[in-house]
Amino acid sequence: MDKTIWIVLGVFAALIALIAILKAVRTRQESLLGNEQEAVESASKPAIANRAELVAVAASCIAEVMGKDISGLRIVSIKQAN
Repeated sequence: MDKTIWIVLGVFAALIALIAILKAVRTRQESLLGNEQEAVESASKPAIANRAELVAVAASCIAEVMGKDISGLRIVSIKQAN
């Protein structure tokens, strides 16, 4: 019976230590991710000056690669890749 109590206490101590380690890692990740997101938000503020020109260039490139006429191509949306 004496060994069982020590085993149970050891398991609980290990679980408490694991929880503390995981909380520390989570806090570290949130602090790093928060700084990174602020930098991305501030860098992504400038909008595209001439969106129509960008769409025209993208459409011509896509049509060239596909081997089709540009008039048969319609671009619905453009999203920025990270």
